[in-house]
Amino acid sequence: MAKQSDQLSKIEKPRLVRLIRKSNDLVEGKYRFDIWEMRVFTKTLTMIHKDDEDFRPYRIYLKEIISDFGLEQNKQSYKFLKEGAEKLARREIRAVASTPDGEMELLTHIAAGVKSFTNNNVGKYIEISFHPEMKPHLLQLQTQFLMYDIKNILRLQSSFSIRIYELLKQYERIGKRKFTIEELKEILDISDKYPLYANFKQRVIIKAQEDLSEFTDIRFTFEEEKKGKAVYAIIFFIERNADFTEELPSNIIVDSIIQLPVVSKESQEALEIFSLLKEFKGVNIQTVKDWLTQFSPEHVRQRITLLKNQIALGGKIRNPMGYLQKMMIQSNLFDLVEETKQEKQQVAEQQKQNHHLLKRLAAELEQLQVGHYETQKRMVDKILSEDETLRTEIHNSVKNSRFYDPGQTIAENMKKGMVQGMVFSKVKQARQTLFEEMDREFEVLEKSLKSQLRVLGWDG
Repeated sequence: MAKQSDQLSKIEKPRLVRLIRKSNDLVEGKYRFDIWEMRVFTKTLTMIHKDDEDFRPYRIYLKEIISDFGLEQNKQSYKFLKEGAEKLARREIRAVASTPDGEMELLTHIAAGVKSFTNNNVGKYIEISFHPEMKPHLLQLQTQFLMYDIKNILRLQSSFSIRIYELLKQYERIGKRKFTIEELKEILDISDKYPLYANFKQRVIIKAQEDLSEFTDIRFTFEEEKKGKAVYAIIFFIERNADFTEELPSNIIVDSIIQLPVVSKESQEALEIFSLLKEFKGVNIQTVKDWLTQFSPEHVRQRITLLKNQIALGGKIRNPMGYLQKMMIQSNLFDLVEETKQEKQQVAEQQKQNHHLLKRLAAELEQLQVGHYETQKRMVDKILSEDETLRTEIHNSVKNSRFYDPGQTIAENMKKGMVQGMVFSKVKQARQTLFEEMDREFEVLEKSLKSQLRVLGWDG
């Protein structure tokens, strides 16, 4: 009997699945967690059952967090867990959802309250309660939500990698997703960070690419879209990660086996076509579904391709979705194609003229700005040379600034850009009336040139 028991104990037991469920609106909401906040939030989500009708206090044990995420067991762990929960309680999230009356933005706290031990040394668990406004995004989810196995994020040490995993996991079946740099930074709530794209790419995108490839069931490659020399957008190409193997601690305890929802071929087709149109204002999934009830997928895709080709070649289409709707009901696109060829020639000639005009106006603007600065600089130098009292007052003010190096002479300090800027500003303040008329004339000319340039597509 004992021998039979030993044999049974050697049989590998199936790993049960803990699923995380979030509404798509929440996945794409604007918020930023540190890694401990993300662990607390993620752990709590696994404790919500798909049939729960209301939130309850969720108790998170330190030993489970340590076990799940493969952390070191030490006295600091409870402190980090507690701090993560408290920061989560203070955290706000912005999420946009479509309603019958239009898009609405929700701004809410994520958690309503946190209970924890006052003595970290005896702390074994914390209790966290979600804010009621989070109900539509976490409870009774039937449509338009993301669901995935927690195993995919347990090894990720970057909260940005976890967010990118979720954003790409939504589009796994489509295989592609595009974000502008500005849009992705807003979702990750880091618009104020990484002003240099190279830093954003290395610390967020490349880091996520490496993490997902090593630790999750999907991986991605990406292409960069540029406007001029600057990277404007990123296209992610998503695929199943054949190299991903499940290597988790053997003592992970999980709660339930749940069958993942099956997406019909028709719904999948609609989602794929919808993804081709997300850049256009006014698009929605219902419009795509309506098209597919009247026309074949090939019919719809053909017209979308034609529209995009026209735009890529410089065609100015003010209402792409309205134009596309008109194209859908036309059985023969020959006339449209011929018309497009003529438009291309006209557009190309107009673009050539606009390009030359833009270069000329940009040169004029630069010359105006440089000339204005040089005129003001000569005025500043003249005032300082003639007014010894003002010169002494400004030099003393500069010496008290954080940009002044006492180890250098005043002349050496005056060569620094920040010091020169301070002197420039103080002289203009002291002799304000002398500069006002000069500035007004300059601003009128500058505004006129910039308006002309923006009409031509200048983004300065």
